[in-house]
Amino acid sequence: MARSKVVDFDYYQFIRMMQRAGNAGQRLEKSDARWGDYVRQHGINEVAATAIARQKFEKVVPVIIAEGNDTDGLYFFSRDDEACLRLVALE
Repeated sequence: MARSKVVDFDYYQFIRMMQRAGNAGQRLEKSDARWGDYVRQHGINEVAATAIARQKFEKVVPVIIAEGNDTDGLYFFSRDDEACLRLVALE
């Protein structure tokens, strides 16, 4: 698994990206059949990332943006806190 960390991401930029990806059919939610394939293919440690996100925010929702851009990846957002976190690979 690739080493990665969870970092803050601009909530309002994320909301725009999520809407755009949703309109294009490239937003993956946990219930999406493509979720597991994406996680395996990109070597994401979903359990650790989720634990970190839940330490920061009480109600956090995971979502994957898979548009083929630099902004693709796993995000966690909280509407209550108007906050967003992004999982980024360490190089």
